[in-house]
Amino acid sequence: MKTSLNRLNVLLLIALMLWSSLSLFAQDGAANLPGDPELGKKLFNAQCAACHKLDKKLVGPAMAGVTERRSQEWLIKWIRNNAELRASGDKDAIAIYEEYNKSAMPAFPLLSDQDILNILAYTIVGDKPAAAPAADQGAPATGAAQPKEGLNIWVLVALSSFLLVLLLILVKVKNTLKVIKGEEPTSVLEDFSKGVQVAVKNQKLIVLLTIVVSVFLLKELYWGLMSIGVEQGYMPEQPIAFSHKIHAGDNGIDCKYCHYGAEKGKHSNIPSAMLCMNCHTYIQEGPKYGTKEIDKIYAAVGFDRESNTYIPGYEQKPVKWVRVHNLPDLAYFNHAQHVNVAGLECQTCHGPVQEMEVLYQYSELTMGWCINCHRETEINVENGYYKDLHDKLKEKYKSKKVTAEMIGGLECGKCHY
Repeated sequence: MKTSLNRLNVLLLIALMLWSSLSLFAQDGAANLPGDPELGKKLFNAQCAACHKLDKKLVGPAMAGVTERRSQEWLIKWIRNNAELRASGDKDAIAIYEEYNKSAMPAFPLLSDQDILNILAYTIVGDKPAAAPAADQGAPATGAAQPKEGLNIWVLVALSSFLLVLLLILVKVKNTLKVIKGEEPTSVLEDFSKGVQVAVKNQKLIVLLTIVVSVFLLKELYWGLMSIGVEQGYMPEQPIAFSHKIHAGDNGIDCKYCHYGAEKGKHSNIPSAMLCMNCHTYIQEGPKYGTKEIDKIYAAVGFDRESNTYIPGYEQKPVKWVRVHNLPDLAYFNHAQHVNVAGLECQTCHGPVQEMEVLYQYSELTMGWCINCHRETEINVENGYYKDLHDKLKEKYKSKKVTAEMIGGLECGKCHY
């Protein structure tokens, strides 16, 4: 016994030493990084990904291993203002400029030294393989309730099974008692038939059941009528598998870069394929679908991947996107007023678009939903739009919260005229 305990102590000591060594090794590895790779990844996707990839050339050189080829001090100067570095006569900077057909990289004066070091840390670490998704990533956020619904179904099945078993036990007990009394046992069907006969003869019970069923049917009819025209959760299949999660989420592209009409007019525009080509002339392979979906954009605009040029005389074809959000013609809605005047974020109405692999209608977009927003949303009386009303509103409502409702936001003619 003593020998076994000694061996166990030795094994524990060895395991502790190995754990300590691994911990120190991990700490050393982390300490060798110039910055935070997670922050660096976000900056890289936002500032660098249009022209650089980690593993291969794009518009500029591959970024993996760049810290081994150049010093950190040189890289900070190059990224912050490569034109200034070239002007100083730096041979390496001039050589890179010549190698890439004199394509000047933009300067990044707003990036701090630590921001650049974070980006360099990301080029060292790279992308770690993501864990396999637990559910279909294309499902809408409202679909997050689906596992709950599935769980409810299983709970009902379990309860139903329990009640069925309990019923069978009760029938068995009842028949056992009948046998003890010398009576003939009966089946479940016979007991049910007798129960129905007794219930039919009870007028009060019939009236109560009629009221309950009528209320239930009227409630279902009401909610059914209320749901007409409500397309919440609508998620049509699109001709190109465009991921808002990759573009607006991972790469941090501003919604208004593609949907620039939202700032300028009533409608938010659907981006043209040529706007997509601003990036995809250079980014020719996606992280999720590879070249398959980007080739559909090229087919629409007539772009040849091999020669990296547009095909002369090619007849361009519009991408037939399926509209997701659609208000009835009787309702007037102005995007610019809500974006510029109210200062609303796109996510207020459209939900967490930056998390959607496939776009879907997040909100109800019903009249009641809009009215409730106007009742609750406080307006900014300090902005220029309300300049003429500013003093009057402050005087009238004192320190109260001024909502859209208080300045006529619930008048019928605001949306229906």
